[in-house]
Amino acid sequence: MRFAHHPHITREELLGFYRSVEPDLKESTFAWRIYSLKEKSQLKPIRRGVYTFSTKPQFRPQIEPKLREIALKLNKAFPVARRCVWSTQWLNEWMIHQPGRFLLLVEVEAVATESVFYFLKDEKYKNVYLNPDENLLERYVYEESESIIVKPLVTKAPLEKEQKIATPSLEKILVDIFVDRKLFSAFQGSELVHIFNTLYRTYALNITKMTAYAKRRAKDQELIDFMTKNTLLSELLSK
Repeated sequence: MRFAHHPHITREELLGFYRSVEPDLKESTFAWRIYSLKEKSQLKPIRRGVYTFSTKPQFRPQIEPKLREIALKLNKAFPVARRCVWSTQWLNEWMIHQPGRFLLLVEVEAVATESVFYFLKDEKYKNVYLNPDENLLERYVYEESESIIVKPLVTKAPLEKEQKIATPSLEKILVDIFVDRKLFSAFQGSELVHIFNTLYRTYALNITKMTAYAKRRAKDQELIDFMTKNTLLSELLSK
């Protein structure tokens, strides 16, 4: 494929390539080929109408035993509620400075947050907080080496499945640490830029997925401005 080593390609460029060898190629046939390449993970969407043939690996989080235990208990106790779990320790490999305190995030649809919070308390987990405000964060959460944060899961947040455990996509993680600046205070400033750039170099990110989720959080334009002015992702936004 002529575009195999290009960082990204537009739909129009790909269609032009196919029609250079098949002048009578129908739009419907081309659309099916796009679908087929995506299904085989040979073509990955970056944003609407822009793709990459990059062989960057898919992120597979290492779910530590405690987080796995929590997730499996929630699967059993709340089988219907949409939720995800993750740890800020996952961010370490993408950072300059390594924080000594971590958060275990348990995100669940809003109507179930209190039930999940009390469930975890009843299960004898320590340092469990329900959607803590800035005062609670500074007085208690930041003083602990590890805390469990129960917070509402944004509707239609992009999630993945890892061994039957729902986890956030990389796109969701990036948007969350950008938007929730108080909760994720250790990952701001130059660290935030470094995280965005490192993930861009390492994994294929879907800009459309990021901006759609950021829009649900009413921060899409702020996110776009930040990425355009400060990060390597500006290459994708200008394509």
